[in-house]
Amino acid sequence: MLINQTNVEEVFRNVRATFNRALAAAETRHQHFATVLDTDQIVEKMDWVGSLPNWRRWVGDKVLNAMAAHTYSLTCEEYESTIAVKRRDLEADRLGIYRIQATSQGELAAYFPDERVADAINAAFTTPCWDGRPFFATDHPTEHKDGTPATYSNMGTVALAAATQAAAIASLGAGLQALRGMKNDRGRPVRIRDIRLLVPTALADVANVLATNDRLEDGKPNPYKGVVQVEVWEELTSDTAWFLMGEAGGLRPIVLVQRKRPTTAEVTDPNDSHVVRSGEFIFSIEADAVAGYTLPQLAWGSTGEG
Repeated sequence: MLINQTNVEEVFRNVRATFNRALAAAETRHQHFATVLDTDQIVEKMDWVGSLPNWRRWVGDKVLNAMAAHTYSLTCEEYESTIAVKRRDLEADRLGIYRIQATSQGELAAYFPDERVADAINAAFTTPCWDGRPFFATDHPTEHKDGTPATYSNMGTVALAAATQAAAIASLGAGLQALRGMKNDRGRPVRIRDIRLLVPTALADVANVLATNDRLEDGKPNPYKGVVQVEVWEELTSDTAWFLMGEAGGLRPIVLVQRKRPTTAEVTDPNDSHVVRSGEFIFSIEADAVAGYTLPQLAWGSTGEG
């Protein structure tokens, strides 16, 4: 291939088309667990999270729902992945290797939101949310209806089990009962919908038994058949932890803040100083985002450690 601006740009158009096909074909899953917010801020304040509206009797003037007193913010982080397209390879028409790399880059860009959401879930037993406690904790602060302090839990330690009906009730059943019983900070039911059972690959078989089998391993009826949809995530780092997550009021338990969705950046000019110096053109993807937490009442997690 003759190396000039026109020919190099044509190669990159083909690379970009391959990238876009792979990006469009990937099936992402973060949308089942995360609310996505686009922002132009590097640091996004999340003080609205603890201030969702409630009904009250209208006596006297209306009462404005003020923002939460807690300070909770998320700082976007930059990510990149870059392919060096060698001038020498273009001269020799070795274009197939870059189609393969462009496909990989497209999939990498597509799954970027999934990976950021998985980062937040993996850290949820130790990383504070808006109320200052870890997202999964036994002592989230709240109030009784009379205004006196109280706490609630969205965390357990029980292992996910399908060996007996009793074990299923003590694990999945206990988690579902806790999640369905969640109330907001004024005692109003959260009314969670679209509850999904999120597990690592190590728990896939147990989770699928609980979600699909008519009977459990002890021969007794399975009370959870068809109750939850199973999601198996390779990105989860614990082999024992499992999670129940749902949606209420248009909100999901994880929030993905995106300052820049995955986009491409290229250097195609043969006279660019980098190309002249290194003999390499550049095809890069860039993103700027972070994942954090919304309401703990929208999820229940178990360490599975017993």
